[in-house]
Amino acid sequence: MQKVFIYSDKFESLPYPASCPFNTSRPGLVRKLLDSKGLLTGAGIAEIAPEPATRAQLEQFHTKEYLSALQEGQDGKYSPDIFYMGLGTGDCPIFAGMYDYGALAAGATILGAQKIIAGETQIAFNPTGGLHHAHASRASGFCYINDQVLGCMTLAKAGKKVLYLDVDVHHGDGVQEAFYDRSDVMTVSMHQSGDTLFPGTGFVGEIGIGDGKGFSINLPLPPETGDQAYMRAFRTVVLPLIEAFAPDVFAMEIGADALEDDPLASLMLTNNLYADIIAELLTFGKPILATGGGGYNIENTVRAWSLAFTALCGAPAKDLRDEPLPISQSQQIAVDQILNITLNQARETLFPIHGL
Repeated sequence: MQKVFIYSDKFESLPYPASCPFNTSRPGLVRKLLDSKGLLTGAGIAEIAPEPATRAQLEQFHTKEYLSALQEGQDGKYSPDIFYMGLGTGDCPIFAGMYDYGALAAGATILGAQKIIAGETQIAFNPTGGLHHAHASRASGFCYINDQVLGCMTLAKAGKKVLYLDVDVHHGDGVQEAFYDRSDVMTVSMHQSGDTLFPGTGFVGEIGIGDGKGFSINLPLPPETGDQAYMRAFRTVVLPLIEAFAPDVFAMEIGADALEDDPLASLMLTNNLYADIIAELLTFGKPILATGGGGYNIENTVRAWSLAFTALCGAPAKDLRDEPLPISQSQQIAVDQILNITLNQARETLFPIHGL
């Protein structure tokens, strides 16, 4: 069964403003790096181009008024109401192509979901996606249209139980919001704590409401968390919950801003961590719909996403892996003290709901 890499050169003509940290050249650079290594032409690997999501598809999550504001705003036609929708800020500037870029990125993630539903692929990777901060009627954190919500909705509508795993350094607040009262999509976000980083949400006590109680999982991590502590958190809390939930499919947001040296955050991961988590997910034998996300050190992000795709294909390229990052004993002790409290709280709160 083919593994698909989803990309279109149309993205190259829809850049964010140069003043915005969100650099849209990253997916194209990933494609170039993978292609230069012959990793897009191997047996069982296909590259496919998406079409923009239709207005009807986008309205499964976003409001009509918000989508109209995006369309009108990119053409320079807007009223003051647009500023109440999170637009016109440093994070979400108004620019030509803001709707078109988001619609194409969403179309790529929806296409990956459709390929999985049709049984045509086990692995779909859209490096342009992962715009997890967009809300139903509000832009936020460089994100205008939430492709991950739409991808998960597409899978859930087809009767799939979806486990959404977000390893971006920022809390996946837009995705959590969309499924907060639902039990068919379990959202898991591992991120730098909202006490120290945007968007200021994603605490352990945010577990969902109604039918969704216990299906929203948050593991806020202290600054300077490294690979060992992160993986301990994943194996201690996330893996047992995955096993209890027994998903039909995974959706994964692979933000590379949790890597050491990212200018907007303070975790200290190497890209090996992403490959190791992907290896754990592959043991479940379920399809994976993966996207990019954050990542503001461009070189590190391109290598991380390239490694992630090769890991998804089952053969991570060793030359793309980072060197291990030394963590001092004092740093490890400080992180563990905070992390232990978080992990205990998560287990005490969530495990009984799932019979663990």
